Order: sequence, then structure tokens, then C-alpha cells
Amino acid sequence: MKHPFHWSSLAGVLSFLAPLGASAVVIASGDGSGNTSAPPDDPGFANVGAVNGASAVYLGNGWVMTAAHVAGSLPATVNFGGTNYATQAGTFQQLTNHGTGGMTVSTDIVLFRLSTDPGLATLDIGSSSPTVGNPLILIGDGRDRATGVTYWDVDTGPDPWVWTELPDSTGANAAGFKELGTQTIRWGENQVEAVGVDADAGFGTVRSFVTTFDDPGLTHEAQAAVGDSGGAVFYKDGSTWKLVGMFNAVGTYSGQPANTAVIGDATYIADLSFYRNDILTITGIPEPGTACLALAGVGLMLRRRR
Repeated sequence: MKHPFHWSSLAGVLSFLAPLGASAVVIASGDGSGNTSAPPDDPGFANVGAVNGASAVYLGNGWVMTAAHVAGSLPATVNFGGTNYATQAGTFQQLTNHGTGGMTVSTDIVLFRLSTDPGLATLDIGSSSPTVGNPLILIGDGRDRATGVTYWDVDTGPDPWVWTELPDSTGANAAGFKELGTQTIRWGENQVEAVGVDADAGFGTVRSFVTTFDDPGLTHEAQAAVGDSGGAVFYKDGSTWKLVGMFNAVGTYSGQPANTAVIGDATYIADLSFYRNDILTITGIPEPGTACLALAGVGLMLRRRR
């Protein structure tokens, strides 16, 4: 049932601003309601928050990242851990594609700064692209899913395809989950399916890598849902978690019912290694090695003063 995907924005209707309350990636495990607190090996769960009904990531030094189609312009507040933080005037910046041929000038990623320190850790942004097969942790503030599996008989003859919902798996050739109207910050798992993809969901080209919603998949196999745009994707490089991606868009089947996550759907994730230098320049977040050297220098000075 694989086919070229149709693009869909994760944030839904851009003019609709949903409440920022305690509001996830869709996960296939259990009844779908789990994984709402940090995993045992935490890559940065608390650094994912909510803005304008979608997701945002706290990078460090007061700076936040999200999708341009989520923020639009400088938002008034961003919510981390249930607390709203005001944003700092004049800090809104949209990233570019460095004049790369075949790509739009601007990309679907923006940065802005908070007015106060949220007390969250500084994330280590990956300096290289993940490779096919790399395991990932996905964290976002997307819609919850219905408890049960939904089945469809899909007629692939017409364009678009015609989806008929069935009471059970008998006669079905597609399966997945309906998305609810509520949102929760949740983590899930997936692995890289493709890299080096220049994707454009209508908001600018984004250098991306891709995951697919597989069955069978990983224990907490995850697919991005409405509201996950701007959320975080992590890869563990040795003993260090790296922020390697940001949710940007989903790939769906022809005629797929709205607000569903179907087995075989794709998640398109901005490859932050492509934008890393710009992010570090704008935010002033130091290179991890530089920070370590600075700390070593402080220790040396302290020893000399004894």
C-alpha cells in the first residue's frame, strides 16, 4: 500500500490557536495514553513545550525553536512544564537555507528568546545528520489518539482514494488510529528511514530526514500528529543525547481521513545539522567542546589562586 505521500501540515489550520493547557506523538503501544513523563534515559523531555496549539523546544541561553508555520510571528508566551513564559521583543528570527540551489530562501524554522530563564538544560545540537536505521526518541505536544485501532477498506482506483471505515479487521487493507481533540506532551520511538530529503509542505523547503509508522515497529513506535510541529527528535551518540531534528510535516495516503495516524504514514523531520551553525550563531549557545574547555580553564584558575 506504499505510494507517494500527500503533504499535510502538523499544526492543522494555522489561524486556529489552541489553548496551551496540559496538553504528543501517537504511539502504538498499549492504549496510547502512556509516555507522558520523561523516559528512564531522558534526552530532554522537559525542554519540549507548547506554543500556539503546537510544539516548541527550549535550546538554551533563553532561546526557543519551533516551526515558522506554528509561530508565524513572535508569540506572546510559550508554555514549559505548565508555566507560561513571556517572549522577548525583537528576537524573532527565521532561518534560511544558505542559498542552496533548488531550495527556498527561508526555511520553516524560527528562533526567539524568552524574557526570563525557565531553568531548563541546554541541549546539544547534533553536528552531523543521522543515518538510516539510527534509533530516535520523538517528543511532541500533538493530539492524543483513540484507544482502539481503526480499520479501513481503501479503494485505490479513484483519485483520491476512497476510505470506508470497517467495524473490525475483516476485509481491511489499512489500519491506524484516530486523533482526539486533546493534546499531551508525549515521547515515542522510531528509526531513520531516509535522509537528505528536501521537503516543502508549503512553508519553505526544509532539509529533512524521515521516519515511517511501522507495524511491527519498535516498542513505542511513534508517528507525528496534529500539534507536533516544532517538537524535538533526539539521537543518542555514544553516551550523549543529541537534538538532531524538529518535527515539520507528515506524509499521508491519498484521501486519508483527516486527523488519523495510519500505518505507513511518514514523519518529516528538519535535519538540524544543516542549520546548526546559524542556530549557534543566533543563540550564542557554545559548542559542547568549547564549554568544556571554558570550565577546565576556570578550574585551572581556581587551582592557581590557592
